Amino acid sequence: MSTTKEERYREYLAYPDRVVGGAVEPRWVDGGVAFTDKGVHHLVDTVSGGRTEVAALPESIEVTGRRLRSAFKIGRPAVHEAPSPDGAFFATESGDDIALRWAIDDRLSPLTSDGEPDFRWDVKGAAWSPDGLRLAARRVDTRRMDRFPVVHWLKPREEVEFFPAGRVGGAVEDVSLYVVHRLSRDVVRIDSGPEPEQDLRPLGWSTDAGELYYLKTNRYKKPFVLMAADPRTGASRVVHEERAATWVSFWEKGLACVLLPSRTAHLWLTERDGWAHLYLHDMNGQLINRVTGGEWAVTRVVAVDERAGWVYVEAHSDPKRPYDTHIGRARLDGTRFEQLTEEPGTHHAIMSPDLRVFVDNHSSMSRPPASDLRSADGTPICRLAEAEVDTTPGMDWTPPEEFTVLAADGETTLHGHLYFPSDFDPERTYPLIESIYAGPNSAFVPTHMLDANAVQSRALAELGFVVMMVDGRGTPERSKAFHDVAYGNFADNVIADHVAAIRQLGAERPYLDLTRVGVYGRSYGGYFTARALLEAPDVYHVGVAVNGVYEMREGNGPGPIECVMGPLEENVAGYDALSLYPMVPRLRGKLLIVHGTSDVNVPFAASLMFAEQLTLAGKPFDFLPVNEQPHHFTGVKGTYLAMAKGRYFCEHLGVDAL
Repeated sequence: MSTTKEERYREYLAYPDRVVGGAVEPRWVDGGVAFTDKGVHHLVDTVSGGRTEVAALPESIEVTGRRLRSAFKIGRPAVHEAPSPDGAFFATESGDDIALRWAIDDRLSPLTSDGEPDFRWDVKGAAWSPDGLRLAARRVDTRRMDRFPVVHWLKPREEVEFFPAGRVGGAVEDVSLYVVHRLSRDVVRIDSGPEPEQDLRPLGWSTDAGELYYLKTNRYKKPFVLMAADPRTGASRVVHEERAATWVSFWEKGLACVLLPSRTAHLWLTERDGWAHLYLHDMNGQLINRVTGGEWAVTRVVAVDERAGWVYVEAHSDPKRPYDTHIGRARLDGTRFEQLTEEPGTHHAIMSPDLRVFVDNHSSMSRPPASDLRSADGTPICRLAEAEVDTTPGMDWTPPEEFTVLAADGETTLHGHLYFPSDFDPERTYPLIESIYAGPNSAFVPTHMLDANAVQSRALAELGFVVMMVDGRGTPERSKAFHDVAYGNFADNVIADHVAAIRQLGAERPYLDLTRVGVYGRSYGGYFTARALLEAPDVYHVGVAVNGVYEMREGNGPGPIECVMGPLEENVAGYDALSLYPMVPRLRGKLLIVHGTSDVNVPFAASLMFAEQLTLAGKPFDFLPVNEQPHHFTGVKGTYLAMAKGRYFCEHLGVDAL
């Protein structure tokens, strides 16, 4: 059956809905692992791998709290209740305060009573002492912050909500840490030092409950300090402090510090030798030994088996494929590292509570999701689940072509993908569209099939384009030197690297028509879409910029900006170089600006202000506001955006219109 171009485009956009099962969320039970796949409940013996279908999932041996709410900003982790050590009760939120929820009957008992909307108690990351008598919890103070409006235009009468806005150079939230006694309700404030606008994160307690351990940093994400506090007096001492001239952590999401179960030492993830690796320190901060090493990066600590002397990690441990993520384990004494997974792509580990086995959820750009049960040494026990892909005949997934090019410096290797239409003919010519993010906080080129950006790139190619994705210098998850290119001015080399990639691909592939080049992206990608049109108008001709901020001082959330750029007063020239406003007169191409009116990551006003600059300069542009949509569009409006983007590129890059 023949299909139209629009039908094929929609089909590929919906590809994730065609992939059923494969990745499991395990529930650990006595002697086994239980999970649901394709609507069927399974129980698997973790020793033999024997499988039984069950009518319902058995009770888990793990105690977990209820999910309370999504994070304020998209991309942050959700907030869950904090279970007590014996699972009898949970620290939960009640209005602006903390309460106890009793597991036996869901009864709530107030624990605090002085919370207020702009100075609220928060159970995010809250930690109980081992005896269950004391709770370490944060209070978040937003009283000094600016507010920005979100207007709900579609109500019978317009309604306005106001949210705290952390602008570059302005006030940001200030976190304080307290210890609350469960029985007496006595509250002790932890003395974390005089620095303003701190970010404090409880990590855990000593085994005798005599000390509380927590991480401290500031709005610029440096230094990172491991602190130990006396819960009775609040007095603190410095355990370990990490400073660096540029980044302290290997990306802006934060540095990993993991306490050993015995609390005799801690693991510290840092780039002090140029790559993200683990170091073991005692609880006075003295280095015991390095744990991992090599020209590759650790990305996550999965679990620590102190008794057996292993730490389990996720890491980019295959130098030939630097963005693949594998599961590995390293001796705590630093004598050995073992990569436990082999297949290319992304592997994510979920360790059992007894540390004897783990579930490996994995996928690649050519392999749909699957889940394997493995013993702690990586030996496969059994396949738990494998995705089924139900596609229309002739609409199978075609993985992208992987490529490497040199950055603008002529020396650094960059890695990327090219997506082709299913009827690709190398004797024809095709417009090239780049899907861009390029922010200094995330690697962008995907390593697993169901990545949302990969799906969109594959779908867009079906309209008659070749679509490119590439990670240039200044992005994370490789070496510190690769990332440090962005420090102080993350716009300096971005477009140059991407232009270099386009020109090399065009020289090698005659089917690419470099007189017709488009670019699109969201968030940082929206910014770099507009910057590409302004900085390299001879290369980029059409752009679709979604939910971008075009003057970095106007965005909400200085964390992802200030940790790259430093204090505004110390780097005014660098911030000036980021602004697109002075570049507006250079616009020659076609630009569509899209923004969700309910975005709290990047306020709707950011696009309005950019539109004002374009208007004052007399530059034609197109503008699509999308009502009630946050930073990521969903549902019908997400599909509408995809169709609008496709139509815009077809119209302005000389491809048959949808």
